[in-house]
Amino acid sequence: MAATGRGRDTYHHGDLAAALVQATLEIVNEVGVRGFSVAEAARRTRVSPAAPYRHFADRDALLAAAALEVSRRLRAIHEEAIATVDTPQERLATVAGSYVRAAARYRSGFDILNAPGLRASHPELREATREFVDLLLPSAFEVLPPGRGAETAVALLDALYALARGYVALLLDGRFGDPGEVAEAIAQRALRGARALVAGYCIPDGPPAGGHPGC
Repeated sequence: MAATGRGRDTYHHGDLAAALVQATLEIVNEVGVRGFSVAEAARRTRVSPAAPYRHFADRDALLAAAALEVSRRLRAIHEEAIATVDTPQERLATVAGSYVRAAARYRSGFDILNAPGLRASHPELREATREFVDLLLPSAFEVLPPGRGAETAVALLDALYALARGYVALLLDGRFGDPGEVAEAIAQRALRGARALVAGYCIPDGPPAGGHPGC
């Protein structure tokens, strides 16, 4: 293999794949998904242009690996955020706030997660999404009035994602100011919006007289 210096050490220690994923995140952060190239990732990890293809079939495969890493990081952030939350309503709402905080922290990662075509051709990304839904689905069932089924629970999760994703898009576009400076304020705004959304799903047919249990 044509590699020198740190690149050779990296490859022989078996962590070239991880190094390439990290380089991918850095490159996308600088030039976006469209500007990303495997050759630049190889240059930054100090290996030959051919070396990445020992681990990844093509450019999309490397981007998908980076997206999967971002997904793992997001899941860890969400799990930490809901670990100390007592009610299912607040667990669901908390995820919206943690999603905004994560976006400010991993800006490039969100570009990769939403890159066109990656999910369609890489089932491991769809599986990661399913695992995240499974993490929240029990809480969604808990907050719903009796008689509401899986379709409504999934609709609630979709609505929460849309709300959080909307705040993230506006945050990263700079609509609220510098993302790093305003992230916490926007996270709190997303949290309040998510609480109102979840409360609406708790209501059977309108404002309850005494409140649905747990709402």
